[in-house]
Amino acid sequence: MTKVLVVDDVEDNIVLLTFELEDEGFEVIAAHNGRECLELVQEVVPDIILLDIRMPGISGLETLEQLKADERTREIPVIMVSANTGDNSIVRALDLGAHDFVSKPIEYPVLSARMRSALRLVTARRALVKANEELERLATQDPLTDSYNRRHFFTLSEAEFSKSRRHGRPLSVLMIDVDLFKAINDTYGHASGDTALRVLTECCRLATRESDVLGRIGGEEFALACPDADLEGAFALAERIRQSCEEQKIKTEDGEVFSITLSVGVTTIADQDLRFDQLLQRADNLLYQAKAMGRNRSVAC
Repeated sequence: MTKVLVVDDVEDNIVLLTFELEDEGFEVIAAHNGRECLELVQEVVPDIILLDIRMPGISGLETLEQLKADERTREIPVIMVSANTGDNSIVRALDLGAHDFVSKPIEYPVLSARMRSALRLVTARRALVKANEELERLATQDPLTDSYNRRHFFTLSEAEFSKSRRHGRPLSVLMIDVDLFKAINDTYGHASGDTALRVLTECCRLATRESDVLGRIGGEEFALACPDADLEGAFALAERIRQSCEEQKIKTEDGEVFSITLSVGVTTIADQDLRFDQLLQRADNLLYQAKAMGRNRSVAC
């Protein structure tokens, strides 16, 4: 149910508006002055506010100004109510961010139409924000695992690399590859292979910190950039991830169960590293050493 906060210092005005609004299906909350409005708005979070301009104490304009200055309430549409349509305060209210105004005595059909207009605008704005967030997610995340995609992983990791060199802080990188992944797909099907990659991603998330950057580089290969982690700590992290993945029992659509093993290359920033891709290439070379040594292991240097 749409919540309407009615702010007016005259009780009769509130009663009349409440009757009309509730009859149309709105939930009505009443405030009798600006201070009460500012307190209630945090508690009830209305969908729209009807705010009288002239009230004792904090005026409607002052109340509106505070509502629009607070990021928690600035997006709530406010319709100002004024007894004087020639009052400059209406212009001031619109400049402050009021959505619209109605004059007293209120003609309810007009108010209702303007409320619907305000609520449609809010709905459209929220839908746009949600759509933009989804577009940003699609542009930065791998759709299968929800880890960062290759491009965004490099963007974030190169920024961490620059900070590491600038401040003399450690930065370690893990290159992670699922052993014999083609055999998994051939034996259990691509859906099971996809599940295995999601399991790997979850094992990484459970073992890492919020500051660590996980990306799917391609296929079954992932990279993890770990700011403020030295080689010893990064190797310990690699082993936790590897052992955790090996312990997972992955169930296929046919009811079969299998596990995965990982090969991991681990390295840390050195004085000769001038670019992040040098660090990543070294970790990748160590990953291939791990595979050559029999897979299911971490190699650090």
